[in-house]
Amino acid sequence: MCRSAARRGDVEMSDRPVVLTFRGVRGSMPVSGPATDKYGGHTLCVDIDPGPGERVIIDGGTGISALAQDLVVPPEGIEFHVFLTHYHWDHLQGILFFPPLYDERNRFTFYGHSWDGMGVREAIEQALRPPWFPVSIFETAARKGYVDVAKSPFGIGPLTIDAAALHHPQGVTAYRVTNGSKAIVLATDCERGDPVADETLRVLAAGADVLIHDAQYTPEEYPSHYLGWGHSTRHHAVEAAREAEAKRLVLVSHDPHRSDDQIDAIVEMARREFPNTEAAFEGMQIIF
Repeated sequence: MCRSAARRGDVEMSDRPVVLTFRGVRGSMPVSGPATDKYGGHTLCVDIDPGPGERVIIDGGTGISALAQDLVVPPEGIEFHVFLTHYHWDHLQGILFFPPLYDERNRFTFYGHSWDGMGVREAIEQALRPPWFPVSIFETAARKGYVDVAKSPFGIGPLTIDAAALHHPQGVTAYRVTNGSKAIVLATDCERGDPVADETLRVLAAGADVLIHDAQYTPEEYPSHYLGWGHSTRHHAVEAAREAEAKRLVLVSHDPHRSDDQIDAIVEMARREFPNTEAAFEGMQIIF
């Protein structure tokens, strides 16, 4: 286990603010062009800076490239904690393009759920290797470790990170990140309608300051085209925020075919049901 993983009782609780930054906010595949300039076209990646020498990353979509541009690696290296929601390609496709992975000074710990007898290490190493990429993640220079999220919670600096399984093809993990009295929950690539998963999210997100929730589809297109595909609508996200009594709702996993204007319209409609709603965009920061 990584050097800073700990039981909840061992975590140094703090109200020193930390910053969460959205690096990629799209679902399914990256896109580009003038119609997506406002929200951005990279697939999902979020990072949190818990303090010197460490960085928390949630998902390794193409947005991870923006994080690489902002990082300065000190002589002693950085310990990266990469929490994966699941192993679909749009959440992994940026990892092997992340330069710190090729730097022997750094250490990466990958966290994820087991699926069909396959652990997080096997899932990653099977996906990130030839012939699907010129090199294998196994060959990269940084030191690596792998942790099943069933062992949560994890303590990383002042943060406590809890994990819970939600509803998505091949499974998905939601994360609650707590810093002192503040908490943010990320629940992307999840589909409402499964009673067990919906209750799990209600408990995980109870009283959260921010709920970041999947809203890839519109209520109009969802029943006839995307039922069972593992994503939610803005109405589903509002339901989840209300049930959990979250203070703020941020919509994420924007459909790759959704323009900035269309996302604006989704936010406007969501605010009629839950006024404190916005949509995530690349570079957006939440201080908590």
